[in-house]
Amino acid sequence: MTVTILRSVMVVVLFLGGVCGKSIAQQDISSPALEQFIRGTTASEQGNAYEACFYFEEAIRLDKQAPFLYVALAEQYVVLAQQSQFEDTYDRAFKSLDQALELDPDYLPALELKGRILALRGKVEEARGVAEGLVSRDPANREYKFDLLTLSLSTGEFDRADEMYAQLSPDSAPIFDLTRQVVAIYLMSGENSRALPYVETLATEDSSDAAVVYTLSTLYLQTGDTARAIEEVDRALDIDSTQSRAWYLKAVIEFDRERYPEVLALAETARVVSQEDARTANLEGLSNIKLGDTTAAIERFLRAVEIDSTLFPSAGSLGMLYDARDSLELSVHYYEQAIELSDSAAVYLNNLAYAYAVRGIELGKALKLVEGALAREPENASYLDTKGWILHKEGAYDEALVWLRKAHKKDRESAPILEHIGDVYDAMGRTSQARKYWKQAQEVDPGLTSLQEKLGQ
Repeated sequence: MTVTILRSVMVVVLFLGGVCGKSIAQQDISSPALEQFIRGTTASEQGNAYEACFYFEEAIRLDKQAPFLYVALAEQYVVLAQQSQFEDTYDRAFKSLDQALELDPDYLPALELKGRILALRGKVEEARGVAEGLVSRDPANREYKFDLLTLSLSTGEFDRADEMYAQLSPDSAPIFDLTRQVVAIYLMSGENSRALPYVETLATEDSSDAAVVYTLSTLYLQTGDTARAIEEVDRALDIDSTQSRAWYLKAVIEFDRERYPEVLALAETARVVSQEDARTANLEGLSNIKLGDTTAAIERFLRAVEIDSTLFPSAGSLGMLYDARDSLELSVHYYEQAIELSDSAAVYLNNLAYAYAVRGIELGKALKLVEGALAREPENASYLDTKGWILHKEGAYDEALVWLRKAHKKDRESAPILEHIGDVYDAMGRTSQARKYWKQAQEVDPGLTSLQEKLGQ
């Protein structure tokens, strides 16, 4: 062997590193095969994958017992697959790796590359299985644990992901970025309880990051720790008082505590120090309803949809408030807007149907609307009641009673449902039955003036 070839062998061994796992001498490769391997490696370094494949195939033809040759060939197949996007080229890579693993089932470079290709091809479950095997073969390898952690996250194996995370050093530089990835996946998956300790770690690492502290406060609120949620949202606002979402969260906490004047005060402060937020304006509207100020509520809901025209809860609330004011045209406008924006949420379908029903208009349209609501929530007593009331308005009394009784079965303590049953019996001329249900309704809600009139009180 010439001096040039010997030097090339040293370069190749250093270049391959973890890819080949063992030195070429340890592989006991024949000299002719080694020469072809070196030529293939040179071609690979020069970006000529086709030529590299040719030389690696020649090396394998000359020596079929060296696993690293099959791995080198598989790597070039992957390069060709990424360049040409031919599926069969990936198949060739898998076949080459399988041949390497037939020679040595524990050959780590072959397993590593197989796992990477599987992940690249979207076969995440299979890739995770390979990663499990790598970790079991080399438990001290941090890279294997990183791979298994991320693949476990992708496949929803969260217990295994947590286990791998716990085994990685928390003071290592890559961990901070990985922690953020774990948090993002858990939050998107609705795994708030799992996300909480990771966000606490991030907040400890950087207590000046307002976004992290805000996220921590939301998680405390969602997991039922209101006191710590308040503490953290206040800290987030101390760091950056211009965070409109933090002001909104603080207002949500006060709303949940039924402290509606405090919600309005917070919203007013937020408008001064931060950008006005549509969700906060919506929360103001809801607080004003609770405080009995429907005029102010309408003003804030209108402002909310002005800021964000897609905010369907505000549009739905406007539909309800205008309906209560008997402003049917505006009520229909906002209900239809809420229906469109919410992808036909059942509550808005029902509310618009009932708005038509109580006025005895557009009954065919109303029936279609409430049937859409019932298709989404077939056991909802209010929606069953609406359908019964529409049928009553159409004069279909027997059928109306069927639906109203279904509603009453679902909600025994609803005065409106009991009153409606009485009204249907009254329309059928069955006065004694009507009075029976009206009296039951009055027992549930003595303040209903309509019942007093019907009972002659």
